Amino acid sequence: MLNLDLTGKTALVTAATSGIGLATAKLLAEMGADLWINGRSPDRLDRARDDILAVAPHSIVRTVAADVSQARGVATVVNAVEDLDILIPMAGGTAHLAPFVELSDEDWHYQWEYNVMQGVRLARHYVPSLQRKEFGRIVFVASEAGVVTPPNAVDYGVAKAAVIRLSRAVAEIFAGSIDVTANCVVPGSVMSDWVERMAAGRPLADVEADYFAVARPTSLVKRFLDADAVASLIAYLCSPASTATRGGVLRAEGGGIRSS
Repeated sequence: MLNLDLTGKTALVTAATSGIGLATAKLLAEMGADLWINGRSPDRLDRARDDILAVAPHSIVRTVAADVSQARGVATVVNAVEDLDILIPMAGGTAHLAPFVELSDEDWHYQWEYNVMQGVRLARHYVPSLQRKEFGRIVFVASEAGVVTPPNAVDYGVAKAAVIRLSRAVAEIFAGSIDVTANCVVPGSVMSDWVERMAAGRPLADVEADYFAVARPTSLVKRFLDADAVASLIAYLCSPASTATRGGVLRAEGGGIRSS
């Protein structure tokens, strides 16, 4: 049988208060993992913990509030989470959309800190302990923008491309390990708070149709993905069943990227 059991394993998921992060945390809890979840807001973390316990009532779910886009925030997290078996540095996103020539140094710095350095800092801290284990998982989360970068989000796309390369570099550290792996998941456009803000009161069906006609015409699903669809792939990569998948870049973006 497919072994998805994570009983006795401890996982840390950053940006776990909504979207793909929360959906991933729920699945890991259902698979038996003990959880540390991170977000910026203690109140949102409490709500996320309640949501997780609603689907996995016997889970152990601990919270650590910190802004992992800053070095001091990562320090808060690693001081709280002394040991883990699974690391998912989920935090990332884009502050705003703008043409390349309008992006300031501050825009670039923000993207690098938020999307790249949180993963660098967390992996750098936990890699040595994972090297001593028989089982361990790191799953980085990039974006389709890191493969096909839109002209109004160049800073974001470049940062996510760096995450993809980072994941491979970390995976090679574990070469020859019994069952310690690192991989990267590339999500597509997911139904989220950002979509609702973009809608600005318009019917979501109309926004979705316009978005995929203009911004994602190559998409094969032609709709915003549910966060659970992406989380399912991340959860699989965390499982014992994924031992042969190492250093991979796995797409969950609805087929919008035409390259193989």
